[in-house]
Amino acid sequence: MILSDILSVLSPAYCRGCGKLLVTGEQFLCVNCREKLEETDFHLQAENLFTQRLTEECEVFAATALFYFKKDNMAQHLIHLLKYKGEEQIGEWLGRWLGEKIKNAPLFQQAEVVLPVPLHKSKERKRGYNQVALFGRTLASVLHLDYIDDVLVKIEANTTQTRKVVWRRLKESEHIFSLQNTHRIEGKKVLLVDDVVTTGATLTNCYELLKTVPNVEIGVATMGYAMLG
Repeated sequence: MILSDILSVLSPAYCRGCGKLLVTGEQFLCVNCREKLEETDFHLQAENLFTQRLTEECEVFAATALFYFKKDNMAQHLIHLLKYKGEEQIGEWLGRWLGEKIKNAPLFQQAEVVLPVPLHKSKERKRGYNQVALFGRTLASVLHLDYIDDVLVKIEANTTQTRKVVWRRLKESEHIFSLQNTHRIEGKKVLLVDDVVTTGATLTNCYELLKTVPNVEIGVATMGYAMLG
């Protein structure tokens, strides 16, 4: 028996979707639950639902999300485990999944560095990690890009956005980010990553701030694309 086989016997892994015992080759989800994840394939299109959701001022070189994110669907469940249940390794799994999908996509081959949307330090301390960090680092590794997490900084911890109407989310997401060490991304094509795009307000605010850095171009990639309405 190799070590992984021994560990699987001593501490068997169960599907995060249905609770079924996972078999060799399965990770986090069984085959049946994995098939319930709806991939967007936005990376194949320069213009897609994601680019349409961003404001007209956001001229991104590429935009994609790995899954459609809907109420009570498998993507929502998986990202909930990542954000609130300490399942940080799900971020690595999703980062590798998305990286393998887009690494040969011409739109994303332009990217030079990966930047995560940051958490406020107080929230990160409470949670123990930024749910986007391991996702972003893994994505950068697969794409052979630099991962830079000390340029974009969150300076105000806004309240939870759950169950709030769109106009209130837009209002509360204003003026909560700042920049430092901007020399690290000057003249670069930056791939900005986050967990889920909902209204697009957070990514728009980050975009507007990053565009103040000389000669920066921006693309975006997220785990989920929320279906509104």
